Amino acid sequence: MPASSTVYYHVTPTCNVPKIMCEGLLPRRGSRSRRLGESREAVYLFKGREAAADGLANWLGDELPENEPVALMMVNLPAGARILDTTADYELIVADHIPLENLTVMELDW
Repeated sequence: MPASSTVYYHVTPTCNVPKIMCEGLLPRRGSRSRRLGESREAVYLFKGREAAADGLANWLGDELPENEPVALMMVNLPAGARILDTTADYELIVADHIPLENLTVMELDW
């Protein structure tokens, strides 16, 4: 499934940013993914900043601890990144590591 754009957004607790800025975004299936019923290790991205804001105001915000600061990261998808199928039109699921050079921290307390 080809991506229609190469720029996406990732939302994460701000405390994760230092590690991400050392390692990049690694495909994982963490506790939040398990709670949300995800069955595969992947990097989950929003297709737009507005979609990220909507997710944070709704289901994603419900999954995060109250009053925990979150960061918004812009992601330039690397060439050849493997895109996995999704039923949600607001997200992109990537099977591969996204290197540090493809990431920009947009806001640390979003």
